[in-house]
Amino acid sequence: MAANEIRDTPGRLLFGWAVLLTCLVILAWRIHLRPADYEWTEYPTALGDTNHYTRLGQEDRYAPNLHFTGRKGGLYRRSEEPEVFDDAAMLKLDLDESGRHFIYQKAEDFGRKDGPLFLKSGENRYIEFGARKHYPPFVPLRP
Repeated sequence: MAANEIRDTPGRLLFGWAVLLTCLVILAWRIHLRPADYEWTEYPTALGDTNHYTRLGQEDRYAPNLHFTGRKGGLYRRSEEPEVFDDAAMLKLDLDESGRHFIYQKAEDFGRKDGPLFLKSGENRYIEFGARKHYPPFVPLRP
């Protein structure tokens, strides 16, 4: 009895390989016929970004220091302190013109042209940039 099981092992291996390859051919054929069923989109998030916000110019609130392709003019810093948002809920849009910082937008605002944009200033912390807000006139500190 044991001798017959040993002789049948190559046949079982060939049968297993035949079943596996048949399934693989059928899957490849289905992907070929309907590729849209097997496509997905991944949106890059802020997770793992280590390029945190640093001053872009002399005074970001009074000069449009954030520039990037696709927008005329620059953007001003709109928040004094960083706002707290989940990194997984922030979508990475593009690099700024200097190539130092990624520009983010909240996932719920994705696609809106007038929505606020953000630079990452730390883990789950973001500085808002956008159209100029009203601030008191800038007076430089005198030493």
